Amino acid sequence: MGDPVKNPKSQWQKSKRGIIAALVVTLLGIGIGALRFSREDGDKAWERIFERGVLTVATDASYPPFAAVDENGALFGFDIDLAEEIGRRLGVRAEFENIAYDALLSTLVSGRDDVVISAFVPQPARLREVSYTRPYFISGTAAVIRREGDARLTDDPAQWASGKTLSVEYGAGGEALARRWARRAPGVTVLPRPTAAEALQAVEAKDADAALVDAISAYDFLRAHPALILAGPPLESEPYVIAVSSQSPMLHRALENTLADMEADGALTGLKVKWFGEAAR
Repeated sequence: MGDPVKNPKSQWQKSKRGIIAALVVTLLGIGIGALRFSREDGDKAWERIFERGVLTVATDASYPPFAAVDENGALFGFDIDLAEEIGRRLGVRAEFENIAYDALLSTLVSGRDDVVISAFVPQPARLREVSYTRPYFISGTAAVIRREGDARLTDDPAQWASGKTLSVEYGAGGEALARRWARRAPGVTVLPRPTAAEALQAVEAKDADAALVDAISAYDFLRAHPALILAGPPLESEPYVIAVSSQSPMLHRALENTLADMEADGALTGLKVKWFGEAAR
C-alpha cells in the first residue's frame, strides 16, 4: 500500500489536530426501523433515499487506503466498503461521486449528495450547515516502539519520552510533538527522517527508541514488520466522521445507530483489520 498519497486534505487535517475531539455528536438512541417510516422531521434526504433505493455518497478518491480508483475506474478502499455496508444495513444501494475534498460539504448543502464518507475531519466552522456522526476511525500521530522493549506510553507522554531518541518524519506533526516534549522533559533527542517509513526503519535498526509518525503510515508499516508495535493509542487523535446536511436529522440518527451496531457486532473492526492490519483494532 505504501505511504498514503499526500494531498491538500492531509495538510489541512494536520493543522486542525487538537481541536476536533469536542465536536463528536452523542448517539441519540432512536431505532432505525422506527425512523424509516416516520416523516415528522421532514427530512427530504431520508425520504429521497428510500424512494430511489440509493444512498449517494460523496468521497475524495485520492486518499488510499480510504478511497482510490483502480485501473478499471472502480472505487475501492475502507470508506467504500464502509459506505456499502451502511447502505446494505439500511436496505439501499450506495452510489459514489468522486469529489475534491474541499468541495465535499458543498454537495450536502446543495442536496446533491446524501452523505460524505471520505476520511473526513470535522470542520467547526460548518456546524450550522452540516452534522457529524461519531468517529468511525481515529487517526493522528502514533508512537511506535520495538516489541522487545515494550516501553508503552504512560499518562504523561512527555515524561515517557525522557531520555529517548525519537525518530520523526521531517516537517510532520510527529516532529512538532517531539520538539514540544523535548522542551518539557530532559534528554529527548529528535531524529528527523525524510519519510515516515524511514523514521520507522530507524526504530527497527535501533537508531531510535521510538518513532512518532502518522497512524496510517504506522499501520501500513507494521503489517510487514512484526518486530515493531504501537506504544499506545494515537496521540493528538484525529477522528474521521460521516457528514450529513443539518437538514437531515433522521439520516443522521440512522447513521449513528448503524455505526453503533457495526461497532457492537465487530463489522467495523473487521474493516479496520482488512485495510490496516491488526494494529488498527
